[in-house]
Amino acid sequence: MNATETVRAVTELLSRPDAAEPPGGPAADGGPGGSPQGAAHALGSGRSGAALALAVLGEDDAGLRRAAHGHLAAAVRSPGAMRGGGLYSGAAAIAFAARTMARRPDEYRTLLDGLVPRVRQAAAGRTAGLRADLAAGAGLRAHTFDTVSGSAGLGRLLLALEPHGPALADLLTALVELAGPGDGVLPRWWTAGGPGLPGADPEHPRGHLNLGLAHGVPGPLALLALARLHGARVPGQDEAIEALAGWLAARRVPARPGTGGPGTAHADTAHPGTGGSWPMTVRVEDEEAGRLPADPPTRAAWCYGTPGAARALFLAGTALGRSDWRATAVAALADTLRDPSGWNLDGPGLCHGTGGLLRIAQRMAEESGSAELAAHLPALAAAVAAGLDTALGADGPSGLLEGTAGAALALHAHARAGDTGQEWDAFLLIC
Repeated sequence: MNATETVRAVTELLSRPDAAEPPGGPAADGGPGGSPQGAAHALGSGRSGAALALAVLGEDDAGLRRAAHGHLAAAVRSPGAMRGGGLYSGAAAIAFAARTMARRPDEYRTLLDGLVPRVRQAAAGRTAGLRADLAAGAGLRAHTFDTVSGSAGLGRLLLALEPHGPALADLLTALVELAGPGDGVLPRWWTAGGPGLPGADPEHPRGHLNLGLAHGVPGPLALLALARLHGARVPGQDEAIEALAGWLAARRVPARPGTGGPGTAHADTAHPGTGGSWPMTVRVEDEEAGRLPADPPTRAAWCYGTPGAARALFLAGTALGRSDWRATAVAALADTLRDPSGWNLDGPGLCHGTGGLLRIAQRMAEESGSAELAAHLPALAAAVAAGLDTALGADGPSGLLEGTAGAALALHAHARAGDTGQEWDAFLLIC
């Protein structure tokens, strides 16, 4: 099948009433630090995500819109649907889907009016947990601040629902506090244990600093930058963006010798054109010693790796007018796209597959005007289409985050290059 036929096949599958049955709770990103996403209301793998995807893919088809509404209604009726949590579960997941699906100010208004107080409450809970962790000074829990389960993801939803409301202002203020100076070498947002389930981790005996957009500091950085770009401001926000973006830029592993390669002092960001890549994590021991990880494992994914980190840095550069950060981000992503052998991706999905890489690359190509990034898009889209064909043939997962629905959305967006009105991917914190 060609890409158009493949997307149509996914749309037809999603339109079935039994589509997006919960798979039983795999990790949200299929990797370290994931959170359960097996509930029927889940955005990543359940009915909310199916409703969103079908509404976007169906465009003006009334029958497909009805099928999308059916998925959303099933999500609302599912056990636990009205509970708090992160962006990807419960009330927030349903609210994000409904907000994205609405084409008129009054569409889903009653539903959203009932959900917004629950989203505010969930955000307040995450913010309180974040402040408690900061006060304790023993390392943060990722679910208090990250994109998938924490304040960053909920903040993106509040930015869409109530951009000038007190709930978002309090959450942004907590993230400004997160970015403040620590008591020693470590930033305040370091995480105890390893990038996975709580407990001892022999690879990270004293903890780590997470550089993944799904579970690390790029999430708060992206939200602070996006909030500024949308006119949501709190005291200290610019300084927080400066601190987090400067830290992230300095942990880039340069692509060529002479600018601070692996195992040496932090990278020299005065040469933004050198490209390079970001590790998935930095051990506490390496951070305290002022060195980058030696030969760090990485992947070219949204959840962990250079694309997500580069996107967060690019947004920070856009928010504060820092062309050097934008250039560093573009050069690093271009380096990644040149070497598919180092992608270490799994399938065509948005989270840790080629779909997420395509969506980030397309956004950055369009916003930066980079001819090099744009030149990679056709081959990357072909790779997503081929992977999607394989997944459909193998009856792979249909979810929004890891499955065929998200991959189809990435291809759909690629076919509509230049359509700046697309914001379905805001749940990835890339816009």
